[in-house]
Amino acid sequence: MKKAYWGYTIGDREDVNFPDEFYEPPKKFRSGYDQHYDHVKCPAWKKWGDNCWVVEQPFSVGMKVDTKEKRFGTDLTQKAYENYFHLGDNWLKGKYPEVQMKLSLQVWTKEKDVWIEQIPHPLLARHGFEVIPATFPISVWHRPLVVGLKILDVNQNLMLAKGTPLYYFRLYSKYGDHDFHLEKKDPPAAWHKLHKQSNVLREFAPFKSWEVITQRLSNKERNWKCPFKWN
Repeated sequence: MKKAYWGYTIGDREDVNFPDEFYEPPKKFRSGYDQHYDHVKCPAWKKWGDNCWVVEQPFSVGMKVDTKEKRFGTDLTQKAYENYFHLGDNWLKGKYPEVQMKLSLQVWTKEKDVWIEQIPHPLLARHGFEVIPATFPISVWHRPLVVGLKILDVNQNLMLAKGTPLYYFRLYSKYGDHDFHLEKKDPPAAWHKLHKQSNVLREFAPFKSWEVITQRLSNKERNWKCPFKWN
């Protein structure tokens, strides 16, 4: 059994989040799952869901992309909009507009060989959105999961209600078959320092992070140790 921990923030700061009574923590994939399906007896399906959790939208927000005006609008206040959404320079150049919600889930671990996979929730498309998937090793790369969205339905009002499933995340190891225990614990200062370094790399050398990840994975196989001491 390997241990992993999670925390979250809203926006760009490291200390902004909702009251515990308002925010729904990640839910185990099979928690509350309809047991009437035949596939719930399938060992392969059970194995896939053993180390899988669901992340939901924490508050309701309306959105609209106006392709004629090349504008993205929401029903949030201007301050909340600036804190929660990010639009890249090319947000409207693909087939579907692409925006980012700054709901940051910080999943971290002290273990070796731990990867995380972010998987779009299939029902989100019914609301006009699709989360952009990702995977990376949280044992050597210190960054949160954020919510990159493709907006599938444009020129119409869309609503992302509180409690709408956004994505799954799965924890796994490439070497060995491990189960994972997940508990809430904010990442230590060392994690945040390494995360800031990854942000600097992204700013000055975009899309070069995988080169660093590859080097760290190689070094860790030779008993490389993190330069920081976890609390």
